[in-house]
Amino acid sequence: MVKKVKVEKAKSDKSSCKKCQKKISFDELRAGVDCWMGGRTVTAWLHMKCMAECFKFDRCKGKGKCKLSGMTMERGEARLELAKEYTGIFFKLNHSAAALADFLKEKKMDPKSIKGYSALSADEKTKLLWRSSSVRLRRPAAKA
Repeated sequence: MVKKVKVEKAKSDKSSCKKCQKKISFDELRAGVDCWMGGRTVTAWLHMKCMAECFKFDRCKGKGKCKLSGMTMERGEARLELAKEYTGIFFKLNHSAAALADFLKEKKMDPKSIKGYSALSADEKTKLLWRSSSVRLRRPAAKA
C-alpha cells in the first residue's frame, strides 16, 4: 500500500520522469510514488512540475481503494487521481492532504488549480483539508 508521495533530491541522474520522459538531474528535487510495474513494486519518479500537472479530481468508476488508507471507495465517490497514466493511484479526498504533505511543503498548490475541482460539491471541497491560501494542512479541531 502506498503511504504518500515521496519528495527527495535525485541520488543519481539515472531516473527519468514518467510524464515528460526527460532525465531527472542529480540533486534535483523529484516526486515519486510506489506503484506496480513490470511485476514488481517500483518508485515512479516525476519532476515536481510534471507531478503537479498530473493531479485530477474525478469520480470512482467502480469500487476502488484509497492507496493511503486502504479504505474502500464507492462508485461515484469523489477522489484525487495521481498521474493515472503512470501510477494508477487514487486517494480519498479526506486523505489527500496527508498523502501529499511532503509534496505540498516543497511545491505550493491551490486545490482550485487542479482539474476537476469545480465539479466537487461544497461538502467534498471541505473534505480536502487544504487551506487554499497557503496550502498547509489543517489540524483536527481539539475535542472538548
